[in-house]
Amino acid sequence: MGQTKLVVRIAGVVSIAGGALCLPVGYGINPKRDLSVFSNLADTGIFVTLGLVLLAVGMLLFLGSWLLPGREPEDLA
Repeated sequence: MGQTKLVVRIAGVVSIAGGALCLPVGYGINPKRDLSVFSNLADTGIFVTLGLVLLAVGMLLFLGSWLLPGREPEDLA
């Protein structure tokens, strides 16, 4: 069951990272950021709802992984 905890935690972190990418951060962060179509669309705020949903789902998965029975993943080695 410890492997399931690890998979759920990884899914949570990936979901949080994807949600963070969908949020607008502005044009001054990285000079080459405006070369990406996705970054330009994200900076206009098109993906804010998707980003917030992914952040919420990721946090629920990550925090919910501690409720799963079994050993912690670092104890499996």
